[in-house]
Amino acid sequence: MKNCCLCVICFCLVFTGTVFSQSKPKSNYTFRLGPGLSFGLARMANNTVGLGGIAGAEKRISKSFSAELEGSYMYFTGDDVLYTEGKNKAFTIPLLAGIKAFPTPNLYASLRAGAVYFLLNPLSVAQFRPAYGVAGGFNFPQKVNRLNIQLGYTSFHYDNLQRGYATFAVAIIIN
Repeated sequence: MKNCCLCVICFCLVFTGTVFSQSKPKSNYTFRLGPGLSFGLARMANNTVGLGGIAGAEKRISKSFSAELEGSYMYFTGDDVLYTEGKNKAFTIPLLAGIKAFPTPNLYASLRAGAVYFLLNPLSVAQFRPAYGVAGGFNFPQKVNRLNIQLGYTSFHYDNLQRGYATFAVAIIIN
């Protein structure tokens, strides 16, 4: 039920952003908002699939580079084990800043660093840790539609182990 409510809220935000982005003049900043699907790749505590949302902002520095800030929420589905001290859920909330390089006008690669607030199944209290990531994506031209498709990897260390997950996100671009 919680995931369903999250999806409905994300849809409403994207729809509202689309309506308002068509009536506003363009700014120097670009914003994006949309749903994301994650796959645990490096010890994400028996949870392998996550569902959530992604939001980002960027400012063009030059024709080939831009600075970005991205935040997301990913809820990883629980497994069949009942943890007595922890909760039977896992989530991550990373906030990452980075730089994007555009080899072509619509294709980009990004390096990021920041922090992540997370809870893994065996934990009873959520934790903060430094995080880093990479991403690559494609912005569809404005003539077609202002959509962004992105593949990314976010990683952090906890309990002397590197943990990480890959994310596939589709977002609406708002200028």
